[in-house]
Amino acid sequence: MTDWDLLMPGAGLTTVGAVGVAIALSGIAKTFMDGMHAVSILCMFFGLIFLTAGLFKDGFPTSKKAKMAVGIILVLFISAGIIGAIQVSTKVPSIFSFIAIVATISIPSIIIIIASYKKMAQFVKISAACVVIMVVGSSVLIGSIWMSAPATASTGGENNSTSSSGTETAMPKVVNTTIVPATIPAGASGQGNPSYEPAIIKAKKGEAIEWTNHDNVPHTVTSFADDGKSFDSSLIMTEKKYVLDTSTLTEAKYDYFCTVHPFMKGSFELS
Repeated sequence: MTDWDLLMPGAGLTTVGAVGVAIALSGIAKTFMDGMHAVSILCMFFGLIFLTAGLFKDGFPTSKKAKMAVGIILVLFISAGIIGAIQVSTKVPSIFSFIAIVATISIPSIIIIIASYKKMAQFVKISAACVVIMVVGSSVLIGSIWMSAPATASTGGENNSTSSSGTETAMPKVVNTTIVPATIPAGASGQGNPSYEPAIIKAKKGEAIEWTNHDNVPHTVTSFADDGKSFDSSLIMTEKKYVLDTSTLTEAKYDYFCTVHPFMKGSFELS
Protein backbone atom coordinates (compact mmCIF):
# COMPACT_ATOMS: atom_id res chain seq x y z
CA MET A 1 0.00 0.00 0.00
CA THR A 2 1.00 3.64 -0.38
CA ASP A 3 3.09 5.19 2.40
CA TRP A 4 1.50 8.60 3.08
CA ASP A 5 4.29 9.58 5.49
CA LEU A 6 6.63 9.62 2.48
CA LEU A 7 4.09 10.73 -0.12
CA MET A 8 3.01 14.02 1.45
CA PRO A 9 6.45 15.55 2.17
CA GLY A 10 7.58 14.30 -1.24
CA ALA A 11 4.72 16.12 -2.95
CA GLY A 12 5.45 19.29 -0.97
CA LEU A 13 9.19 19.31 -1.69
CA THR A 14 8.61 18.56 -5.37
CA THR A 15 6.11 21.40 -5.73
CA VAL A 16 8.29 23.93 -3.89
CA GLY A 17 11.31 22.90 -5.96
CA ALA A 18 9.46 23.18 -9.27
CA VAL A 19 8.13 26.64 -8.39
CA GLY A 20 11.61 27.73 -7.28
CA VAL A 21 13.16 26.63 -10.57
CA ALA A 22 10.55 28.57 -12.56
CA ILE A 23 11.14 31.72 -10.46
CA ALA A 24 14.92 31.39 -10.71
CA LEU A 25 14.85 31.15 -14.51
CA SER A 26 12.23 33.86 -15.05
CA GLY A 27 14.77 36.71 -15.01
CA ILE A 28 13.39 38.46 -11.93
CA ALA A 29 16.80 39.07 -10.36
CA LYS A 30 20.43 38.05 -10.76
CA THR A 31 20.58 36.70 -7.19
CA PHE A 32 17.88 34.17 -8.05
CA MET A 33 19.74 33.06 -11.17
CA ASP A 34 23.02 32.65 -9.24
CA GLY A 35 21.85 30.36 -6.45
CA MET A 36 18.14 29.78 -6.15
CA HIS A 37 17.87 27.49 -9.16
CA ALA A 38 20.50 25.09 -7.73
CA VAL A 39 18.78 24.90 -4.33
CA SER A 40 15.36 24.50 -5.97
CA ILE A 41 16.50 21.66 -8.23
CA LEU A 42 18.05 19.88 -5.23
CA CYS A 43 14.80 20.32 -3.29
CA MET A 44 12.78 19.00 -6.24
CA PHE A 45 15.00 15.93 -6.64
CA PHE A 46 14.70 15.05 -2.94
CA GLY A 47 10.94 15.52 -3.25
CA LEU A 48 10.78 13.18 -6.23
CA ILE A 49 12.72 10.53 -4.30
CA PHE A 50 10.27 10.72 -1.37
CA LEU A 51 7.32 10.88 -3.77
CA THR A 52 8.38 7.78 -5.69
CA ALA A 53 9.18 5.84 -2.51
CA GLY A 54 5.80 6.75 -1.04
CA LEU A 55 3.79 5.88 -4.13
CA PHE A 56 5.44 2.58 -4.99
CA LYS A 57 6.44 1.28 -1.55
CA ASP A 58 4.64 -2.03 -2.05
CA GLY A 59 4.16 -1.94 -5.83
CA PHE A 60 1.80 0.10 -7.96
CA PRO A 61 -0.98 1.97 -6.11
CA THR A 62 -4.16 -0.10 -6.02
CA SER A 63 -6.59 1.82 -3.79
CA LYS A 64 -8.82 4.57 -5.20
CA LYS A 65 -7.37 7.05 -2.71
CA ALA A 66 -3.81 6.36 -3.82
CA LYS A 67 -4.71 6.46 -7.52
CA MET A 68 -6.50 9.79 -7.02
CA ALA A 69 -3.46 11.17 -5.20
CA VAL A 70 -1.20 10.05 -8.04
CA GLY A 71 -3.48 11.68 -10.61
CA ILE A 72 -3.70 15.00 -8.75
CA ILE A 73 0.06 15.14 -8.19
CA LEU A 74 0.81 14.35 -11.84
CA VAL A 75 -1.69 16.94 -13.11
CA LEU A 76 -0.32 19.66 -10.82
CA PHE A 77 3.30 18.80 -11.59
CA ILE A 78 2.78 18.65 -15.37
CA SER A 79 0.74 21.88 -15.32
CA ALA A 80 3.44 23.68 -13.33
CA GLY A 81 6.06 22.38 -15.76
CA ILE A 82 4.14 23.58 -18.82
CA ILE A 83 3.52 27.02 -17.28
CA GLY A 84 7.18 27.31 -16.29
CA ALA A 85 8.32 26.25 -19.77
CA ILE A 86 6.12 28.88 -21.39
CA GLN A 87 7.41 31.55 -18.99
CA VAL A 88 11.08 30.87 -19.72
CA SER A 89 10.74 29.87 -23.38
CA THR A 90 11.70 33.33 -24.68
CA LYS A 91 14.84 33.31 -22.56
CA VAL A 92 15.67 29.59 -22.91
CA PRO A 93 14.41 28.65 -26.40
CA SER A 94 15.66 25.06 -26.07
CA ILE A 95 13.30 24.28 -23.16
CA PHE A 96 10.68 22.67 -25.44
CA SER A 97 13.31 20.52 -27.15
CA PHE A 98 14.47 19.36 -23.73
CA ILE A 99 10.89 18.49 -22.76
CA ALA A 100 10.47 16.54 -26.01
CA ILE A 101 13.63 14.51 -25.33
CA VAL A 102 12.54 13.74 -21.76
CA ALA A 103 9.07 12.69 -22.98
CA THR A 104 10.56 10.50 -25.73
CA ILE A 105 12.56 8.60 -23.11
CA SER A 106 10.15 8.60 -20.17
CA ILE A 107 6.86 7.61 -21.87
CA PRO A 108 8.19 4.36 -23.43
CA SER A 109 9.97 3.62 -20.13
CA ILE A 110 6.67 3.91 -18.26
CA ILE A 111 5.03 1.58 -20.79
CA ILE A 112 7.80 -1.00 -20.24
CA ILE A 113 7.39 -0.74 -16.44
CA ILE A 114 3.61 -1.22 -16.64
CA ALA A 115 3.95 -4.14 -19.05
CA SER A 116 6.49 -5.77 -16.74
CA TYR A 117 4.32 -5.24 -13.66
CA LYS A 118 1.23 -6.71 -15.29
CA LYS A 119 3.27 -9.57 -16.82
CA MET A 120 1.85 -9.09 -20.30
CA ALA A 121 2.30 -11.94 -22.76
CA GLN A 122 3.82 -9.66 -25.40
CA PHE A 123 6.23 -8.06 -22.93
CA VAL A 124 9.36 -8.72 -25.04
CA LYS A 125 7.81 -7.25 -28.20
CA ILE A 126 6.45 -4.24 -26.30
CA SER A 127 9.83 -3.60 -24.68
CA ALA A 128 11.66 -3.90 -28.01
CA ALA A 129 9.23 -1.50 -29.70
CA CYS A 130 9.59 1.02 -26.88
CA VAL A 131 13.39 0.85 -26.99
CA VAL A 132 13.32 1.42 -30.76
CA ILE A 133 11.00 4.41 -30.29
CA MET A 134 13.31 5.86 -27.62
CA VAL A 135 16.45 5.44 -29.72
CA VAL A 136 14.95 6.72 -32.98
CA GLY A 137 13.02 9.56 -31.36
CA SER A 138 15.96 10.76 -29.28
CA SER A 139 18.30 10.56 -32.28
CA VAL A 140 15.94 12.61 -34.44
CA LEU A 141 15.39 15.25 -31.74
CA ILE A 142 19.05 15.56 -30.76
CA GLY A 143 20.10 15.64 -34.42
CA SER A 144 17.61 18.39 -35.27
CA ILE A 145 18.75 20.44 -32.27
CA TRP A 146 22.41 19.94 -33.16
CA MET A 147 21.88 20.96 -36.78
CA SER A 148 19.79 24.03 -36.00
CA ALA A 149 21.40 27.42 -35.46
CA PRO A 150 21.71 28.61 -31.86
CA ALA A 151 19.28 31.26 -30.67
CA THR A 152 20.76 34.72 -30.27
CA ALA A 153 19.52 38.03 -29.02
CA SER A 154 18.02 40.46 -31.55
CA THR A 155 20.36 42.84 -33.32
CA GLY A 156 20.14 46.58 -33.19
CA GLY A 157 18.52 46.76 -36.63
CA GLU A 158 15.81 44.36 -35.60
CA ASN A 159 15.16 46.33 -32.44
CA ASN A 160 14.90 49.57 -34.40
CA SER A 161 12.38 48.05 -36.80
CA THR A 162 10.42 46.63 -33.89
CA SER A 163 10.41 50.02 -32.22
CA SER A 164 9.19 51.79 -35.35
CA SER A 165 6.42 49.28 -36.05
CA GLY A 166 5.38 48.57 -32.47
CA THR A 167 2.51 50.05 -30.53
CA GLU A 168 2.98 53.61 -29.30
CA THR A 169 3.39 53.82 -25.53
CA ALA A 170 3.06 56.63 -23.05
CA MET A 171 6.24 58.50 -22.19
CA PRO A 172 7.28 61.73 -20.47
CA LYS A 173 6.90 64.76 -22.74
CA VAL A 174 10.06 66.57 -23.78
CA VAL A 175 9.30 69.82 -25.55
CA ASN A 176 11.43 71.36 -28.36
CA THR A 177 14.37 68.98 -28.16
CA THR A 178 16.02 66.21 -30.15
CA ILE A 179 15.45 62.63 -29.00
CA VAL A 180 18.39 60.22 -29.10
CA PRO A 181 17.04 56.63 -29.38
CA ALA A 182 18.42 53.70 -27.39
CA THR A 183 17.12 50.20 -26.69
CA ILE A 184 17.16 47.44 -24.13
CA PRO A 185 17.51 44.50 -26.55
CA ALA A 186 15.73 41.16 -26.34
CA GLY A 187 17.71 38.75 -24.17
CA ALA A 188 19.35 41.55 -22.17
CA SER A 189 18.44 39.80 -18.91
CA GLY A 190 20.79 36.94 -19.80
CA GLN A 191 24.41 37.41 -18.79
CA GLY A 192 26.71 37.74 -21.79
CA ASN A 193 24.06 39.31 -24.02
CA PRO A 194 24.13 43.04 -24.90
CA SER A 195 22.60 45.03 -22.03
CA TYR A 196 21.87 48.37 -23.68
CA GLU A 197 22.27 49.45 -27.30
CA PRO A 198 24.30 51.42 -27.98
CA ALA A 199 26.54 50.59 -25.04
CA ILE A 200 27.84 54.18 -24.99
CA ILE A 201 25.31 56.81 -26.02
CA LYS A 202 26.59 60.13 -27.33
CA ALA A 203 24.24 63.10 -27.02
CA LYS A 204 24.35 66.86 -26.67
CA LYS A 205 23.46 68.59 -23.43
CA GLY A 206 19.77 69.42 -23.53
CA GLU A 207 18.80 66.55 -25.82
CA ALA A 208 16.57 63.74 -24.58
CA ILE A 209 17.59 60.08 -24.49
CA GLU A 210 14.80 57.56 -25.05
CA TRP A 211 15.18 53.91 -24.01
CA THR A 212 12.72 51.29 -25.33
CA ASN A 213 12.56 47.92 -23.57
CA HIS A 214 12.39 45.08 -26.12
CA ASP A 215 13.15 42.37 -23.54
CA ASN A 216 10.46 40.15 -22.05
CA VAL A 217 11.14 41.24 -18.45
CA PRO A 218 11.16 44.67 -16.75
CA HIS A 219 14.37 46.72 -16.52
CA THR A 220 15.49 50.08 -15.16
CA VAL A 221 17.83 52.87 -16.23
CA THR A 222 19.40 54.08 -12.97
CA SER A 223 22.42 56.32 -12.41
CA PHE A 224 25.27 54.20 -11.07
CA ALA A 225 27.50 56.63 -9.16
CA ASP A 226 24.79 57.96 -6.83
CA ASP A 227 22.48 54.94 -6.94
CA GLY A 228 19.60 56.66 -8.70
CA LYS A 229 19.77 60.20 -7.33
CA SER A 230 20.60 61.77 -10.71
CA PHE A 231 17.99 59.76 -12.63
CA ASP A 232 15.97 56.59 -12.15
CA SER A 233 13.43 55.26 -14.60
CA SER A 234 11.81 52.83 -12.12
CA LEU A 235 10.54 49.68 -13.88
CA ILE A 236 10.33 49.88 -17.68
CA MET A 237 7.90 47.19 -18.76
CA THR A 238 8.14 45.28 -22.05
CA GLU A 239 7.77 47.60 -25.09
CA LYS A 240 7.49 50.63 -22.80
CA LYS A 241 9.75 53.67 -23.02
CA TYR A 242 11.66 55.97 -20.70
CA VAL A 243 12.77 59.45 -21.74
CA LEU A 244 15.53 61.31 -19.87
CA ASP A 245 15.90 65.08 -20.31
CA THR A 246 19.64 65.77 -20.12
CA SER A 247 19.25 69.54 -19.64
CA THR A 248 19.15 69.07 -15.87
CA LEU A 249 22.32 66.95 -15.70
CA THR A 250 25.67 68.48 -14.76
CA GLU A 251 28.31 65.82 -15.53
CA ALA A 252 29.84 65.08 -18.93
CA LYS A 253 29.50 61.31 -18.57
CA TYR A 254 27.10 59.10 -16.64
CA ASP A 255 27.21 55.37 -16.04
CA TYR A 256 23.91 53.63 -15.45
CA PHE A 257 22.69 50.12 -14.67
CA CYS A 258 19.57 48.01 -14.16
CA THR A 259 18.61 47.59 -10.50
CA VAL A 260 16.77 44.35 -11.32
CA HIS A 261 19.76 42.87 -13.18
CA PRO A 262 22.87 44.63 -11.77
CA PHE A 263 25.18 43.05 -14.36
CA MET A 264 23.47 45.17 -17.04
CA LYS A 265 25.46 48.39 -17.44
CA GLY A 266 25.71 51.22 -19.95
CA SER A 267 26.79 54.84 -20.17
CA PHE A 268 26.17 58.06 -22.05
CA GLU A 269 28.34 61.09 -22.80
CA LEU A 270 27.08 64.66 -23.05
CA SER A 271 28.88 67.20 -25.22
